[in-house]
Amino acid sequence: MTAPRRQGAGRRDGMLLAIDGPDGAGKSTQVALLADWLAEHGVRCEVVSKWQVFDPERHPECRFLRGTDRAELRGCVAAMPSPARAMFVLWLYAQAAARAQRLAADAVVLVDGYWMKHAAAEVAYGADPALVEALVAALPPVDAVFYLDVDPAEALRRRQGELTPYECGLDPGLDPHRFLLSQHAIRAVLADRAGREGWHTVPAGPVEQMQAALRDRVWTVLAPALVGADG
Repeated sequence: MTAPRRQGAGRRDGMLLAIDGPDGAGKSTQVALLADWLAEHGVRCEVVSKWQVFDPERHPECRFLRGTDRAELRGCVAAMPSPARAMFVLWLYAQAAARAQRLAADAVVLVDGYWMKHAAAEVAYGADPALVEALVAALPPVDAVFYLDVDPAEALRRRQGELTPYECGLDPGLDPHRFLLSQHAIRAVLADRAGREGWHTVPAGPVEQMQAALRDRVWTVLAPALVGADG
């Protein structure tokens, strides 16, 4: 695989790429490695995550969340009734996506987890699919989706000791069996959508193997924008 080259005159300046997948797929790890690789090869790159809403410099409009940390927010979200939960979760992505769009004017933006997993989870947890689709339709599109797939049993092995109520089917007791049931349902929704919408799928495996596959798939998307004008 040829590495991407620095953007130049006459090329598209930015691009918006989503890296998503089930809980335990290793999204944040893979995004961090990919961002470093792109930067090493002269590609201006930014990483955006929904959890950046806690950063007052990035999201001053979300300052009402001050005093709340990620763990508390996760617990509150799992306790919310439907459809309030779906609306709040997708609001987080709307915030992240608005910032990502601004950055994508002149950079390759990697969205560390977009709406795909949570939309699938909300449907699996009983939200009205029409409502979820309407909320998703209001969010900014991306240039490509890279789907990190993982079997729920492998995801559970990776997540032991770090489970959250939301990924365990909203169970505050963090029952591993509930995790497996929920993740199988979520994965089925994601796999169906990946096939219908042409997402770039990266199968689970060792970190280095997944990163190599992800770079290959990202390169097929970036190549037309990053290479050509100056050979």
